[in-house]
Amino acid sequence: MKACQEQEELLTLHAAGALEPDEEARLRAHLATCEACRSEAESTARVLSEVALPPPSSALREQMEALPERALGAWRREQVRKAFRARTVGALLAAAAAVLVLVAPSLPRPGTPSPVARPAAPASVSETQADFEQWASADPLSEAIEPASAEEDADGDAADEAVTPTSELLLNLNPGDSL
Repeated sequence: MKACQEQEELLTLHAAGALEPDEEARLRAHLATCEACRSEAESTARVLSEVALPPPSSALREQMEALPERALGAWRREQVRKAFRARTVGALLAAAAAVLVLVAPSLPRPGTPSPVARPAAPASVSETQADFEQWASADPLSEAIEPASAEEDADGDAADEAVTPTSELLLNLNPGDSL
């Protein structure tokens, strides 16, 4: 005889002791009336009893009881490691920010012109006229002086009032200052 098809799953769960109380009551009522399901329940219980694990030893029982504590300890250690990493990263970021605050004022800012190096002033007043003319020809402001020398009289001599003496040019260290 074969057990009722709708009761097969319940019979297996009943043999394993995994039924809810209301399902257990309904199955017991059915087993009282159905001989095929009753014999199926007995054979399933017999098979499950043969394959059941032996009771754990005392050492295994102690290990199983200590398992939650060990798992909790491992979790706590991992949390401490994560917190340490977070503190370390935070400290490094704070140090980097402090260095940036200290160094930032000395960094060049984009969009601002860099200071222009002024031409070196002559080392001494005793330079020769040729050295001075060479220096003046390299000066980008030399074109500003040319209109003053364009006022020559008919003989090709420069007018006295338009010529600046060499000694005044040598003493004038700031090229932007007016004479």
